[in-house]
Amino acid sequence: MKSVTFKAMAGLTGGVLGWAIMEPSAPTNLADPAWNAWQIRFLLVVSALISLGVCAVSGWQKGSWAHVIRQSILGIVLGSIGGTLGVAVGDHLANGLMPGFNPELASTAIVAAIAWRTLALAPIGLFVGLGIGAAGLSVSRTIQGAIGGLFAGILSGLTFDIIGASLGHIILMSMGKNSGEVGGPSRAEFAALLGLGIGLFIGVAERIMRSAWVRLNLGRNEGKEWVIDRPQMSLGRAENADIPLRGDNLVAPTHAYIVKHGPAYMLADAGSQSGTFLNGQRISQAPLTHGDWIQIGGFALQFLMKAGAAPVRGPEMRQIAMPVGGYAPVGPGYPGMPQQQAPMQGNPFQGNPYQGIQNPSQQFPGSMPTQMQSGPVPSQSMPTQAISNPANPQASSSTYRFRLVTLDGAAAGQAFSVERAIEIGREVASGISVSQDPKASRVHARLSPGASGILVQDANSTNGTFINDQRVASQEARPGDILRIGSTNFRVESV
Repeated sequence: MKSVTFKAMAGLTGGVLGWAIMEPSAPTNLADPAWNAWQIRFLLVVSALISLGVCAVSGWQKGSWAHVIRQSILGIVLGSIGGTLGVAVGDHLANGLMPGFNPELASTAIVAAIAWRTLALAPIGLFVGLGIGAAGLSVSRTIQGAIGGLFAGILSGLTFDIIGASLGHIILMSMGKNSGEVGGPSRAEFAALLGLGIGLFIGVAERIMRSAWVRLNLGRNEGKEWVIDRPQMSLGRAENADIPLRGDNLVAPTHAYIVKHGPAYMLADAGSQSGTFLNGQRISQAPLTHGDWIQIGGFALQFLMKAGAAPVRGPEMRQIAMPVGGYAPVGPGYPGMPQQQAPMQGNPFQGNPYQGIQNPSQQFPGSMPTQMQSGPVPSQSMPTQAISNPANPQASSSTYRFRLVTLDGAAAGQAFSVERAIEIGREVASGISVSQDPKASRVHARLSPGASGILVQDANSTNGTFINDQRVASQEARPGDILRIGSTNFRVESV
């Protein structure tokens, strides 16, 4: 819920700042003809600063300054336009339904004043929220912004005159007056509550209405989430990528795409050299299902869907994918691999699969066929180091079914085969050594190949053994799962 809190605080800050800027210039005479023009300027400044705050946080949550700058600029422009439309619509709505009514008269009933004020302020919240949502360049975010802004506007209208009635008399008495303009506290409450409400309700609406998202579980900015709210979203190292994965040279500027096609989602590699992996299998394109693991360079992301939106991928589906030539990741972190690789014969996705294509979703019509990966990886794949037999470090990977690939530390990219029962720990005589990891126990866990993965059994380690961030005593880790020993992470792969 941090994202909701940050948006709420940003909206609150923007609203209070807008009030503080404009309040000193407010007319002091209720009969002053300059009131109408001042109120319009007040609402525009407040709307623009609320939009700036909420949109800047939205851009920051996406993970790059390019998103912060773009969404901030769009937020100011669209928020100001929304505020202008909201003022006009609110004025016509309130005066059209309650003609001749003046909420400022002392004789006005408080209930009627609240009704008039709500009619006038609700459209302002609606259109400001609409502008904030539209700054995300997404239809779903625009709808979420409108809903959140409408709730905030209604709440502001319901409380405006209550605050004014409660504090107005006290302020006049302290000034030694019987009458006068004492709307400052009400305007402050309106600006603060509008900003707080817009940020809060937009954040809540985004979480409630999202249907699919990805969570970064390993890599820079762990824990960050991105909602899949556009027909096509890019993953890559570029600042303007929809899902930025920065700080890893194995990640291409535009590395892969997640494409929404009707109710289904597809993962497609964008011609990257190091490849895109789904549940341990390198793919060119493959359907995504709730719980799938996406591996790009040293980043591990999990694709998630709202409960009931799609079936959970069962064990029999975990390796369904469209493999590309059997190649393992390449680059400086993966020793022994050539820097160039020949594309698979007949592969329709040679190079960049989106070159010259405006809408990649057109590549995935119909039922999106898949192909089951079976048999050993072709001989071109990365040699697997057989730690259990140090005399033969280049043993053929075709004889093994599973391996562990180190994802971090000095040994990042190193692969360890699991052909029989072995141990893993800081001081193991035969097995996988993590001697540089102070959080690993001397004998941390025992590994053995199973029918569909590696059986992991904790050996009473001090800090525990984890699969996909869940502490386990004995559990099978399947291709695509992330195994953590101490502070070292490994990805399970089938070979």
